[in-house]
Amino acid sequence: MEPGELVQLCKILNPNNKVGRLTIITRMGAENIQIKLPDLIRALKQANLIVTWVCDPVHGNTIKAPCGLKTRSFNAIKSEIRAFLDVHEQESSYPGGIHLEMTGQDVTVCWRVEGGEI
Repeated sequence: MEPGELVQLCKILNPNNKVGRLTIITRMGAENIQIKLPDLIRALKQANLIVTWVCDPVHGNTIKAPCGLKTRSFNAIKSEIRAFLDVHEQESSYPGGIHLEMTGQDVTVCWRVEGGEI
């Protein structure tokens, strides 16, 4: 979404700019978040619009594994979370949350490559 479109949508959905009314969930992928998120944050700040920012790094990093199943790289998820936090710090904005999914089931949805910490 373009910054101007987001501003217009927020004004429509929350015409009185009530605190706690809107949550913006980002699903940008580790490679895009540092490019796209700053402009969105700046646009809403410039318009004095109040939102809660939440990162959904699982859905933003879906790839197809060689076996054909959809999967996510744990390192990409960690990278997107780190970038989400860094961008908010750089923009003097508040990161309101992170959406993660977990299961006790034996699934092949997320794989880990060793190395690095959040």
